[in-house]
Amino acid sequence: MLAGVHARKVADWYLAMFVDAVDWASNPNTIGMSQHADHGVVGTKPYAASGKYIGRMSNYCKGCRYDPREKTGESACPFNTLYWDFMLRHADRFRSNRRMAMMVKNAEKMNKETRVELTTRATELRESWGIV
Repeated sequence: MLAGVHARKVADWYLAMFVDAVDWASNPNTIGMSQHADHGVVGTKPYAASGKYIGRMSNYCKGCRYDPREKTGESACPFNTLYWDFMLRHADRFRSNRRMAMMVKNAEKMNKETRVELTTRATELRESWGIV
């Protein structure tokens, strides 16, 4: 979701990868919950997290070369880049969502240079992964 992979492709991958996957169960879970591509029918808030949140809630960041507190720059965590780019790309959709409005406001408060750097780096990441 953060990387911008098309939700249908993710759902098709799940169906192809798991022998017990069935479309009536996998599609709502993948398209609705995992990818939030149903625009809030299954869940009101997308399952999205920044590197800072991941670092605070787990030990996944321990020993990582990226800094989960940084949004931009060489040491910035890619999850931060993708998270804030996601908020900026979907600001119109989430602005009226009471569970997401504060994060959209935080994204929009960033100076223009930071927003441009985030969206540029996120595009570079997606291109390097062949997603764009």
